[in-house]
Amino acid sequence: MEFRQLQLFIVVAEELHFGRAAARVGMAQPPFSQQIRRLESELGVQLLARTSRRVALTPAGSRLLEDARALLAKRADVITTVRQAARGETGTLRVGFAASSAFGVLPDIVLRFRTRFPAVKLEVDDRDTLNVGAALTTGELDLAIIRAPFQHEGVTVERLLRERFALALPARHPRARQQAVALSSLANEPFVLFPRNSAPGLHDTVTSMCLAAGFSPRIVQEATSWTSVIGMVEAGLGLTIAPMSAQALRPKGVVFRALRDASGHAELSIAFAGKQPSPAAAHFRAVAHEAAARRQ
Repeated sequence: MEFRQLQLFIVVAEELHFGRAAARVGMAQPPFSQQIRRLESELGVQLLARTSRRVALTPAGSRLLEDARALLAKRADVITTVRQAARGETGTLRVGFAASSAFGVLPDIVLRFRTRFPAVKLEVDDRDTLNVGAALTTGELDLAIIRAPFQHEGVTVERLLRERFALALPARHPRARQQAVALSSLANEPFVLFPRNSAPGLHDTVTSMCLAAGFSPRIVQEATSWTSVIGMVEAGLGLTIAPMSAQALRPKGVVFRALRDASGHAELSIAFAGKQPSPAAAHFRAVAHEAAARRQ
């Protein structure tokens, strides 16, 4: 039984006339009738009761008409969904992100992607940067938004955004009255930072900036989310150096000040296994670059 035979049967079942049915599909009547007889032979049942005056559906024919319509509709759905999957418009996309990147452009990327590709199920996974590389190469993640620098064998990393660092300090701190603070003047200040095993790129960049300014940061507290880091700063436990976009958190008791003599930059990157992401991942990648470009 072929889809073409079912299509022809539906036509004759609707017309109840072989001549009109054949004309409707652009066929001569003899080969049209032959296809219907072949279908009946393959099924081993009579689908149409024929007389010289009329054609009528048998009970088996009525049942097949209902099922054939459903089958052809399902076939069309399958074709559509398969083609959508090939274009990256359906399926599941697993995106990892480090806590150190969970503000600024990331919410914009997610919103844009969900608006444009609503049929793609987006799963967002918060994890330490050190675990991201393995998750990408094993297929546990399709993409990841991470803080640079980041390297892992078999993983492609592309820069999304590069921004300056700022000093976050309690609003009541004496240096809060300054519009810009020299990094070299913070040698004796306590710092709150991400632990290195959570955000090695960010941790190493901040530490290197301090070393270049002539001191090693005195880290008194560590936290694995920006909300916690800024909360500790607000409580007066220490200062932190954060990307300028961290101001989007809008903490009440924390102010951000420009840093003088700070050599480093905060870089946000997108990473994926291999050289070319899957179709759905390629869409997410394009949306990420577009959203990041609007913030440059």
